[in-house]
Amino acid sequence: MNIAEVKQVLRGPMVPVLTHYKSDLSIDHASIRENVRTIVGRGLVQGQGVLLAGGAGGDFPMLTLEERKQVAKTILEAADGRTPVVVGAQDTNVSHSIEMARWAEEIGAHGIQLSATYYYQANEETTWRVFEAVHEATSRIVIMAYNAYWEGYDMPLDVVSRLAELPRCRSLKWSAPESSRYQRGVARFADTMAVVDNQGMYVMNHLLGGVGFITHLCTIWPEHELSIWRLLEAGDYAAAQRKVTDVTWIWNESYGRLCSSTGAEGPGVKAALDLCGRPGGPSRLPVRAANDEERSALRAALQRIGVPGVQ
Repeated sequence: MNIAEVKQVLRGPMVPVLTHYKSDLSIDHASIRENVRTIVGRGLVQGQGVLLAGGAGGDFPMLTLEERKQVAKTILEAADGRTPVVVGAQDTNVSHSIEMARWAEEIGAHGIQLSATYYYQANEETTWRVFEAVHEATSRIVIMAYNAYWEGYDMPLDVVSRLAELPRCRSLKWSAPESSRYQRGVARFADTMAVVDNQGMYVMNHLLGGVGFITHLCTIWPEHELSIWRLLEAGDYAAAQRKVTDVTWIWNESYGRLCSSTGAEGPGVKAALDLCGRPGGPSRLPVRAANDEERSALRAALQRIGVPGVQ
């Protein structure tokens, strides 16, 4: 698989798409569709962004396997070929990962996100077996390796290098406990994998050869995160960092508190959408929606950084 071609597709802000629910907590496919079409319509298109379907920000641990598949299909259809889609396939059950990967191929997704397993302690051999099995079960799709070190297994760089021997393991969603190791990882794999920042180090990632960054703010304010991307592509790293410092860091601080208090990634983004007059909605157990006090603090943060349309 040609790495240059992969980098041209998996490029720009990568947005974890929310899974919306109705009041009875069934999947709200209409709101998912509306959210995706809004983000795409405001500039997140191929070469300028990627959609991540059914990742942690999309509540995959709270969804059945069939729900994960249908959410991915809805997102892909809503993107309508304008924006590449990567489908979350990580699971504690490898047969589920294989089924999600095959489904992603069937519906025309560009890639899948795959991590080491969790709950039971992963190691090099269990990680290799997972990736090898998914690779052998598929024929076309790009595999984006995901180092979710906070789940108990921090992939050594030599393990990532081994995974990169698989012909279609051509992307890396990268973060590490120490910034020095993060930088070494980006530098080491930038020539052979499309390295996506998951550490909030947008500028360093691009400077070392990375191709994009995970961003929840892009769901709420696509124009801001896309403006950072254009500055990175232009090599204006100082201006890009100023935008990150003045806006993205403030959002991340407020959003991070909500992740901790509500129990997941989704509720803070949903609350922000509600405050902007867009569909946000409830969350499933064990997660809860942001309460009134949290929403008031979030509103103040959104107004401070200049998010348009805050009510």
